This record gives sequence, C-alpha cells and structure tokens, in this order.
Amino acid sequence: MMNSLPPFGQPGQWLKGNLHTHTTQSDGKLTPAENVKWHAEHGYHFATITDHNRVTDPRRWVPAAPIPVISSVEVTARRGEVEYHILSLGVDDMPAPRNSDPQVVIDAVNAAGGVAIVAHPYWHDLTFDDLLALHGHIAIEIFNTGCQFDSSKALSVVHWDGVLRRGQRVFGVATDDSHFAYPDYGGGWIWLRAEQADRASIVAALRAGAFYASTGPEIHDVQLDGRQVTVHCSPAFSILVIGDYYHCPMGVHAWDGNLLTEATFTLDPEQEYLRVEVIDVDHHSAWTNAHFVEAHA
Repeated sequence: MMNSLPPFGQPGQWLKGNLHTHTTQSDGKLTPAENVKWHAEHGYHFATITDHNRVTDPRRWVPAAPIPVISSVEVTARRGEVEYHILSLGVDDMPAPRNSDPQVVIDAVNAAGGVAIVAHPYWHDLTFDDLLALHGHIAIEIFNTGCQFDSSKALSVVHWDGVLRRGQRVFGVATDDSHFAYPDYGGGWIWLRAEQADRASIVAALRAGAFYASTGPEIHDVQLDGRQVTVHCSPAFSILVIGDYYHCPMGVHAWDGNLLTEATFTLDPEQEYLRVEVIDVDHHSAWTNAHFVEAHA
C-alpha cells in the first residue's frame, strides 16, 4: 500500500517561506517594511527577519505586515576558533549574547520556544565534527543564495549527508540570506505544510520538519510502499532518491528530452535513509527531508 511520507498528504496548506534575510536594522539595504513587502509581492506566505545579533520586532517595524513575519535573529556564536551563525527563529529577544558557545545559543532558543538552524556550513568551512558536536537544532542550511554570489559556497548538501550518515537527524533548508545589495533574493526557500499561517503553526511545522526545500522545482508527493518509492513533481530533468554512502537506486533522467513528472524507485537493500532531490532543466533543485528506513542487507 502506497503511503505518502510526511509532510505530503498531511492536513493543512502549503506555505512558501523565507527563513533568512536582513534589513537596515543590521547590514541589509531594505527597511523591514520594504523587505516584507517584497516577499509578499513575490509569492511568499510568511517571512522571518534575521538581522545580525539583534531582534527586529515586526510588531514595531512592520505593524501592518501583509504576510506573517516571525520574530527572529541570526546569532554569531563561537567555540574556540570556530565561528557559527545560528538562525534563531520564533524568539522575541536575543537568546544569548554574541560570541556565546553555539550550544548555549541553541539551548536558549529551544527554551524560548523557538527553533535553531545552523547557517551556511560550507561558507563557514564547518567540518562534520563541528556539526556533530551540536544537538537540539532542527536543521542546517543546505542552500544559501547569498553564499553562491559571495563565494560559490551555496551548497552544503555534503555536510547534510555526512551528519545524517553519522546519526544526526537534522532537516535541510534552502534560504536566501538576502541583503538586497545585489540579486541575492528569491533564490532559496521552503514549502511548509501547516494548518494555519500564524507564528505558532509555522514554528511547530518547522520543528516537526513538515517542509521541503527548493530553489525552483515543486515536489507534489513522495509515496513509500515497502521498499518502493514513487515521486510526483513539477516537470524535471532528473529525479533522484539519495541515501547513505552509495546506497541508493540509480537516478532517473530525461535524456530523451521528455521531462519527468513521476518516477518509481526500489531502495537499495542496504539503504538506511532516503531523501528525494528533483532537478529541473535550469539546474534548480528541490530536496525533501530525510526519511529513515530499516536496511535489509
């Protein structure tokens, strides 16, 4: 029997959301109101303002926001010589002072009812050990638009698979890290499944991993029947079911020019988790979160 993997098939609505952007309250070029207005006009259903080391309270700066704005902050943390940036979403105050230990920041975010995400691991040259030393964060950024233009360090998928394979069950998010000084906006987002478009529902859905990340394609459904996976998506050149090590089925590609909207795979017998990646003809990707299965070696 085919069952949709979460969040596909769950009750609620799909909400397009931005999780990482800056305003004139830190080093962005748009005011908070201008920033939120841009997101509302470009199809986003919610936004977070993550100014550096200060909470930009939307109730003060965007009192008539056209979409929900989640009070958030990007906290600079440090452990020895290693710097981390922790996106702290759904908090009303700085969770911990700047340059606190990253675990202190994460614990404080959770205590405040928010969720923590480790930003741009590749851009920070974080190692697997740097990431595995942390716990309690919900996700890492696997794509960051600003880091692509800044230094071609947008993708942290290898970090994601590395920690997943080593037992750290974190989600993956795509973001912009937009400052609006150049076109670092509209390149990465999540599609989140929530009952309502309000702060509590959005934060709860983030904590549950009820979303997928995208730079363009849409994933409509992922179904699992035993060891068989079927993916439904917007027109794509490639559909892949990726797992730990090299344990995954061969990807399906539109070599003949007929774009794909569906593909079925049989999981590798030794595969312990699966995540779907869909790639369109413009080389944009969408990624589901990882789903763990029992290997049958």
